[in-house]
This record gives sequence, C-alpha cells and structure tokens, in this order.
Amino acid sequence: MNHSKDFFRDEIRNGFYVPTAVKQAWAATLDVLSEIDRICVKYDITYYADWGSILGAVRHGGFIPWDDDLDICMKRADYVKFREVADKELPPHYDIHDFERHENHWMFLSRVVNNKKICFDPEYLNAHYNLPWLAGVDIFIKDNLYTDPDEEEKRDREILDILACADAFTEGRISKQAFMKRALQLAAKYKTSLPQNLSDRDYAVFLYKLAEREMARVEDKDSDSIGQIFPWILKNGAKSGELSKHYEKVVRLPFEDTTIPVPAYYNLVLTRRYGNYNRIRKVWGGHDYPFYEGQKKEIMKLSGDEFPGFKFSPEMLVRPETDRTGSLKTISAECVNGLEGFYNEAVSCISGGDTEGLNEVFQNSQQLAADLGTLIESVLGETRERTKAVVKTLEAYCEAVYTAYTSASESGVLDMSGIRSALDGICESIETNILNRKEICFMTTGPKEWKAFESEYKKACAFDDTDVYVVALPLMTKDAYGSVDMSDEEIASSGDLTPYKGLACEEHLTDYASYDPALHCPDKIYIQNQYDGENPIYTVPPVFYAENLRRFTDELCFIFIGRTSEFGEEDITDIYNLKNYVTAPGIIYSDTVFVQSENIKEQYVRSLCEFAGEGTRPVWQDKLKVCAPGDSDSASEKNNKKRVLFCIGANEISEKADVLPAGLKEKLEILTESSADIEPAVSIYPEDRDQWMNIDKTLSEEIFSIIDETVKKRNLETLSLDAHLTDDIVKEFDAYYGSPSPYIPAFTTQGKPVMIANFSVMGE
Repeated sequence: MNHSKDFFRDEIRNGFYVPTAVKQAWAATLDVLSEIDRICVKYDITYYADWGSILGAVRHGGFIPWDDDLDICMKRADYVKFREVADKELPPHYDIHDFERHENHWMFLSRVVNNKKICFDPEYLNAHYNLPWLAGVDIFIKDNLYTDPDEEEKRDREILDILACADAFTEGRISKQAFMKRALQLAAKYKTSLPQNLSDRDYAVFLYKLAEREMARVEDKDSDSIGQIFPWILKNGAKSGELSKHYEKVVRLPFEDTTIPVPAYYNLVLTRRYGNYNRIRKVWGGHDYPFYEGQKKEIMKLSGDEFPGFKFSPEMLVRPETDRTGSLKTISAECVNGLEGFYNEAVSCISGGDTEGLNEVFQNSQQLAADLGTLIESVLGETRERTKAVVKTLEAYCEAVYTAYTSASESGVLDMSGIRSALDGICESIETNILNRKEICFMTTGPKEWKAFESEYKKACAFDDTDVYVVALPLMTKDAYGSVDMSDEEIASSGDLTPYKGLACEEHLTDYASYDPALHCPDKIYIQNQYDGENPIYTVPPVFYAENLRRFTDELCFIFIGRTSEFGEEDITDIYNLKNYVTAPGIIYSDTVFVQSENIKEQYVRSLCEFAGEGTRPVWQDKLKVCAPGDSDSASEKNNKKRVLFCIGANEISEKADVLPAGLKEKLEILTESSADIEPAVSIYPEDRDQWMNIDKTLSEEIFSIIDETVKKRNLETLSLDAHLTDDIVKEFDAYYGSPSPYIPAFTTQGKPVMIANFSVMGE
C-alpha cells in the first residue's frame, strides 16, 4: 500500500515520541496487513484485530504509540480457508511461519512476513521504506469451546498430553524409542495412524497436527463461546473464553492510514480481556520493542560488526567561531567603506582635473549602490520597512551622483555636497537598519511541528530591534543510498508555504530557497528537525544541517517538536527511543537545548552520557535548559464556557441496542439544555456511517437521526475524528464524555476529565 510522505514524520502521540525508525516498521507491517486483507476480501474470509491491535484500533485509531506489532485472529474455519489460498495469493517473496514449515516455530499461530530473509538489497530497500528487517502480522486462531466446563477441561487435558509428548521429544527429554511408543498410543487413541519413516521433526509436527485437530473438534452448534486454546484455554480453562456472539458482526475502525475489522462488541471484548483498557500502561514483556531489535542483534552477532549510524566524536563539541565574512552585515559595512572610497577618489579626480577618471568612479559607485540595494532586497525581502528605508537612501545616492555630474557638465563646477549628504544618509540608514539590528530565525519542518516554537516566537517578535524569520524547510525523502529521490518539483512542493497560512508565523514566513544562513548570519537560530543526514527516510538541504548552521550564528537552539509524558528508567520504550531523537546531530551540535522538566533533562543527560561518554556530562548539564513551553489558553478561558466533547461509538449499537435511543436522547438533552455553562461538540467513532449500518441498519438510522436533528436544532459543532490529530483537537476542549474512542488517551495525557457514558443508566 502507499503511505503518504508525512506518515513517516517524527511525532508525539499521547505523550510518547514516535520516531521515523518506528514508522518504517509500522509501514512495512501495514503492507503485510494489506495483503492479508486483500485475500480475505477476495475469498470472503473474516478476520479481526486482536490483542494490542484491537486495543490500538479502539483506543488510538492505529498502533498503540509505544507498540509496533500487529495481531489479528480468525475463527478456525476462516483460518483453514485462508491457509488453503494464502500460498498462491501472497506475493512470491512473502513467507508464512507456522509449526509445519518453519524451524523452531512451535506455536499455534501463523506469522505472515514480508520476505523470506533479512534483505539489504538496494532495490528491495527502496520498495520497503529502507527497512531491511522482516516485518509481519501474527494470526491467532480461535476455536469453539464446550459449553460444559468439564468437557472442556477433559479436552484440554488431552491436548496437553499430546503436546507434552511432542515437546519432550523436541527438547531431548525422552528417547526416540520412548517417543515412538507413546506416539503410537496417541495415534490409536485418536483413531489415526502414525506415518512411517518421517524425520524427527516431522514426527513432532504429526503430534502438533493431532493436537490442532482436537482443538478444532467442537462444532458451532455445540458451542456458545470461543477462545485461543493454546496457551490461554489450556492455562486458564473455559473461563478465559469469549462469547461467540461478540464475534458475529464486524465493524472496521481506523487504523493509521487504513482500516481494520474488529468485533462489533469491541468494548465488551476489551473490557473482559483488560479491565479498564483506557488506562494507559506502557511497560509489558510480550516482545521486543521495536520488533526488529532481535534481528539486528543476530546480524551483528553473526557479522561481528556494528551497524553504521551516528557516532560521537569529541570534535563535535568543539564549536567553530561564527563566520560572518559573507554576511549581509559584513558586506554592507564593506560597501559603505567602498562608497566612502569612491567619494575620496572622486575628490582626488576633481582636484587633479581627471574628468575621465571621475566618470568611471561615479559609474562604479552607482553600480555598487545598486548592487547593494539588490542584495539587501534579496536577503531581507523587498516588503520589509527597513529594506525600503535603506534602498531609498541608495537610490537617493545614485540620484545625487547623477544630478551632480549632470550639473557639472552644464556649469563646469562639480558640487559634491549633495553626494556627501546622500552618502551620510546611507551610512546612517545601514547603521540603523542593518548593522545595529538583531535577527532571530526559526527553522520549522511543518505546520504541526511549528507549534512547539510559538512561545519563543512570541518573545522574539516583542523585541523592537529584532527581525524575525520563519523558514519552512522542505522534507525530502532518501533512497537506500542516502540520496534524495524526489524531483525538483516535489522538493519545491515540500517547501510550500501554503499549509502555514493562518498560523501566527505567517507574516514572517520565508521560502527556504531564498534564505542563505551565511548571508543572514542571524544572532540566534531555533531548530527542531531530526532530519540532518541520520534519519532513515528524510533529509533537509545540507545547508540547514545543525553542524552547518552553528557556523553562521552565535547561538543555535534546539526545541523538541512537543512535550512528551514524564517518564523514568522503568519506561523501557521511552528510554529506547531516546537514541532516535536525543543522541542525534541536532542535539549534539546545538548550543542550547530546551527541555520540558528536570526529570526529562535527567533522562536525556543519562542517554547522552551513554552515547558520548560519562566525561561529557558537564557539557549536557550546561547545554540542556529546562524551559517548559507555555500552554495555550483553554477553551473555557476563551469563551467562559466549558467545552465538552461528546463522542458515541459504534460499539453501543451492539452492546446497548435496547436502551440506546432513549439513552442517547437523554445525554444530548443534558448536554444541550441543562446548563448554560456547557458548550458541547459531537463526534462519532468510526466516522464512516456505513460501518454502523453493517451492524444494525435500522438502529443506526435511528441513532443518526437523533444526532443530526439535535445538531441542527442546537447548532452544535461536529468533529471529524482524525486519530492522529486528537492531541491537537483536545486542546480546544475541557472535558470528554461518551464512548471509548481515540480521544480518551489524548484527554488523559493532557490531564483533562474523561467520563465514559453508560447509555443503559437513565438519569446518569
């Protein structure tokens, strides 16, 4: 599937930093899901998001930000249909890992992976987001369970008996002779025959197949519940199963840039499995994060080499002196000196009677003044008042030279007073408008990222003697060799200023192509990009790399793209990701790095010391400054009303069908009529109404009628849920009320109240 270029940006979701490197893994995994989905649609096979993926779809509208694997499940009959067609339907380079065909895969699940091996071939990398690692989707199988717990317990003991024999043999705990004797007994018990002359592994596979057959032996008519027998039912019994009716209907929820099917009773499914699943927990022991770390370690172990990447060198901390030799200030001062020199030459020519020399001096001085004016307009921009002021004096000088020379031709007397006065005007204007002015430049990588600059930007704009520039950098994609793989037109489009229209920085926006750091040599530059050479997908023009920028400013300041949640050493995923955005060039080369708290500073310093050596600790302690960005005013402070976001989810159609219409009317009435202090907005999840119709068309139409009539009658705001912009949307509200949705973790992260609506409770 095609992912937009913006998909791979670093971003902060629900307080967690998601770097480009993890986005690569997400994209590759979503591609595998796309192939599975294509096959399932073609052959009418039903599947559902499972485990962390159903939690991600419901709670986050995609991957859980601190997770990177993708799990789905199928009922046994659907899984059998899938396996019958998967080999011929999947792309030829794909592979299926299961216990039948993959060494050491002794699990009752299948994993569909995007290649048969880790691949560093450039052609492959260019087609897979520069990611060499195997990415895949796990498929778990759900079987029918006996309605009688005793029958289920008996079946589970039988399966465990079969697996105990197979595992003892594969692990070398029993001899082959003892194994064959026991395998023959099991084959006879379950009325099958033990094949002859198989390899040791194939004998174990035979028993695994036998165990799988017993897992599938309960028919639909004899069951009202389903479960993943290995390992959960075997461990916990039928009590860990789920009601079959919860899986009878499907609704597709947003999942990153696609959708994924989930059981229509998704809230009940998640509540049974996780309890209060809206509570955020970031630490678990289920698998590596990210999933490719194990593969990377294995490759390094086999090769004996480390992977290439950004490595620290002490020279990085040696700051070069600011190079102002090519700056506009230096050039302007030199031009003033040049004009003074021409003035003195003209006086000498007059006293020596050198008419021809005087003509040349005047021409050269006018050309110098004109060239300086053109340069100033190019560097500062034609519309700035100080540009106009200086250019006006340069034009006045050229006019004075012309007037004096023309008058002298007629009268034979050259009056230099007008030229002197005009030259003094240039000197004064350049002193005031260029040499004594300060400049602060903000280099942003996108409108969303820009918001992290707003606090410092407002401060900069408050200085009367300071010029502010906002440079929108183009984000360019790279191929496997690290070369930019975009056309000039695509790069120009990436640097388009249109998306910034309406933002506070609009009046100071500057096209990156017209901003030369060496010419501007600003007093201070603020950066936020992590894309200077080390990012696996993106880059910016090298002139804007942090290492280069610090040569042309007195202070290079780094501001992160947003606030993360506070975390400590126990938050292993947060700690892991530091190497993607803290031990990076932008931080190493900057003079000042703004961080949100003393705690976060401590985590960053620890990571930087691990990267650069404990001896560098004083450097980081001095460089990292705690300066929490100011929060924008809350919605209630703006209009004296509490803004409440009310969201209803499709799960209510299944779970509260009998009371939903009345309950919904009551909730909307409370929100819109009971208090003049509340300003509600309405949203539904998912936004695609057809998904609701797939569950219950009649009830869905009734619910939409209630919502639409209330919205029209009360002139309510309606929101389209973009799960990846929820953090920004939530800033405009004071509280959340309604069904489970991706809004909830955004409200929680920002410390705002959340109340789950119970549509079955009247008068709540």
